[in-house]
Amino acid sequence: MKQIIYYIIAILLLTVSCKKNDRNDIDASIIENTAKIKFERDAIDFKNLNNGEVVTGSFKFKNVGKYDLLISEVTTSCGCTVADYPKDPVKSGEEGLITITYDSKGYSGKRISKEITVVTNTEPSITKLHIYADVH
Repeated sequence: MKQIIYYIIAILLLTVSCKKNDRNDIDASIIENTAKIKFERDAIDFKNLNNGEVVTGSFKFKNVGKYDLLISEVTTSCGCTVADYPKDPVKSGEEGLITITYDSKGYSGKRISKEITVVTNTEPSITKLHIYADVH
């Protein structure tokens, strides 16, 4: 009799544990009502640089969404590239700049390609920007 009870309990536990979890689908209006970032360009080519030359360029963007745009982080693929970006919210319809400074010291004879990762409260939340140059 005990074996039958254990068997029934095991079947019930197995049935409950294998039950598909209920999940809520995301309402499309949530995505439609977020901040949206639109860049004028996603790459800058500094062309020909002399080894050791430091150059600066900017990526202009606009918040084309309905809510404040928050840039939580901007990272670069190497220490030779530094990013400056707005720390305050960018209101709907407003523009901003992400300024990149690149130091070419030590890259002589190379075509460089550096990536800038921008993390925001948008969908998608990550945007990749790039800089290029031929260092002589």
